[in-house]
Amino acid sequence: MESEAENKNRFTRFDREFLREIGMFQRPRGFRTEITQEELLEDLERYREFALKLGCSDAKIIPASIVRVDERLRLKCRISVCHHYNNCINCPPHSPTAEEIGRIIPKYSYALVIKRDVDPKDDFVDPKKEEDIARHYRKNMETVGLLEAQAFSDGYYFAMGFAGGSCQHALCMMQPCNVLQGKRCRFVLKSRPAMEAVGIDVIDLITKLGWELYPVRARPIPPQEYPCAHTFGIVFVH
Repeated sequence: MESEAENKNRFTRFDREFLREIGMFQRPRGFRTEITQEELLEDLERYREFALKLGCSDAKIIPASIVRVDERLRLKCRISVCHHYNNCINCPPHSPTAEEIGRIIPKYSYALVIKRDVDPKDDFVDPKKEEDIARHYRKNMETVGLLEAQAFSDGYYFAMGFAGGSCQHALCMMQPCNVLQGKRCRFVLKSRPAMEAVGIDVIDLITKLGWELYPVRARPIPPQEYPCAHTFGIVFVH
């Protein structure tokens, strides 16, 4: 098994110079508890533009109220059982429950939803190795984390992001979860629960936004029959 240092260096990351060049993390703002609607919408548009500069093919500002939560999503992790179930701190049964998230989302007014294209799509539809899938989930998770961090830096201290896929796969490449062994997370501030792991109905949300979505890896459908593949994430801002 590869070392943790080798695992952390496996994929390229957005470097600080690049992030500064595109206008992110220029200077922190003081925390505020009151913000006008105009200021909030201006900041959300900035974050949408940052998402595109970070490689997203699209990003949309949405009212948080359109995000639907359904406990059946977590049940899908158990039936048939996903190999991450009970093996990762950010996956069920350890991730926040649908009941918790259902109480929390109404406290937010707006969120940003991002879409990253999987190119080549065969990395998802017909992967030859685990890295093919993991690198796309990893970049998605990194993007969500950066957008959340930017919002936090701007004073939105309740900004909260959820990505797609398991961090055990995307970041740790299937190594045992450190947190469940009583150790420090290998990827503090980068690992995120998947939207579906907390009960967010991703399919309902993505179809509402008018984006294409297909059940990839639904064999025996030939890979060439799939027109596209994507990863998605969401950041609740304020």
